[in-house]
Amino acid sequence: MVKDFAFVAYPAKDVAALRKFYADALGFAFAEPFTEDGVEKYAESQVGSGWFAVVTEEWAATKPGSGIAFEVDDIDKLTAGLRAQNVTVGPIHDTAVCKIGSLTDPEGNVVTLHQTTVPH
Repeated sequence: MVKDFAFVAYPAKDVAALRKFYADALGFAFAEPFTEDGVEKYAESQVGSGWFAVVTEEWAATKPGSGIAFEVDDIDKLTAGLRAQNVTVGPIHDTAVCKIGSLTDPEGNVVTLHQTTVPH
């Protein structure tokens, strides 16, 4: 039986640059990245009970284009901060149970921001 997720890995052509994007844009605190021949190959940050990782396309065996949804405390405040950093965030949709919006990271991965407004 599956009890939790261990990690999610996003593919990147440039792990160092994508790591910096997530650290700057969303405040992720990454552990020391794994490097090989002076090139970052893998970096991870704990998010909730699991880990969010950026990894080379070679190691991921896939191209960018993945999608993930992060639960956030205040989507309006977060998106305002992202826009102030010149990160393009799509419109925020207010549904019956949540607010939801998305952005695309520099590698082309879709990042959904989700704020539960009615517990379910």
